Amino acid sequence: MWLVDETTGIMLASEVELADTFWKKFRGLMFRRSFPRGKAILFKFGRSGRHSVHTFFVRFPIDLVYLDHKFSVVEVRAGLRPWRFYRPKSASRYLLELPAGTVTRKKIRAGHKIALKHENFPRRKGYNC
Repeated sequence: MWLVDETTGIMLASEVELADTFWKKFRGLMFRRSFPRGKAILFKFGRSGRHSVHTFFVRFPIDLVYLDHKFSVVEVRAGLRPWRFYRPKSASRYLLELPAGTVTRKKIRAGHKIALKHENFPRRKGYNC
């Protein structure tokens, strides 16, 4: 699976990991040695809300892109450093964690439409993209 910013036509990530279970969300990026360019983690929450993030035990900065139920960007946070806590101002249904610098390099902004693509299926079950 990969991610595309449909507003600009730019590929955001060529490899997407889904965090849609309790344990996958709990672990996230903790204890990983790196988070290379071209990768992303997509968190799916059970309902829309202001879903906080921490970077405790994360060894590198990350970018956050909050998405609503239609996969539109509602908030962006670039360069969240290790050992920090972030509470978004906007409600979201999904969260993208990307390597630091992706938001700036790919010019991701609130209002952009993001799409999750898969080789065999244009839509992924349970993901409104």
